[in-house]
Amino acid sequence: MLTILNPKTYNWAEMPLSDCYEGNAADSYFTLKLYHLIMEKLGGLGNTKLLEQIISPVLPVFAEMEFEGLDVDMKQLSVVGKQLKDTNIDVTDSLYEYKQVSNTQNLSSNTDLIDILYTDEKGFALYPPDMTPKGKPSVSAPTLKLLLDQINAELIKR
Repeated sequence: MLTILNPKTYNWAEMPLSDCYEGNAADSYFTLKLYHLIMEKLGGLGNTKLLEQIISPVLPVFAEMEFEGLDVDMKQLSVVGKQLKDTNIDVTDSLYEYKQVSNTQNLSSNTDLIDILYTDEKGFALYPPDMTPKGKPSVSAPTLKLLLDQINAELIKR
């Protein structure tokens, strides 16, 4: 696969051939490098039998799935989507039960989430474990996971 910065805005029809083979060569190079690294790690762990006997035989199946795609049951996908949406609504509603979260705050808003977790006097007043490049407290998924891990560790200590 050709590596480019933004595939949505890239003009594939007018791509110069030199860019195409240069990109494909880079992808091949890094794929081979990764292959050698994985083989080295597996060999060091004594897992080459795992690769030879289990993973290698199923590679054609995975390749065919990637090439042909997968059949998706749209009705089942709709059911699962509705279940996830309902669960998300229930969890969001349960967060509004905390006195630190007011009904006027939007939990999908980064600004409101920063207020609730870090800056609002009536909020949780937590210390932000990470900041954005602009210097604001971060509410990115990795930061929220780190915050949750810190809270869980503190609860275990207590």
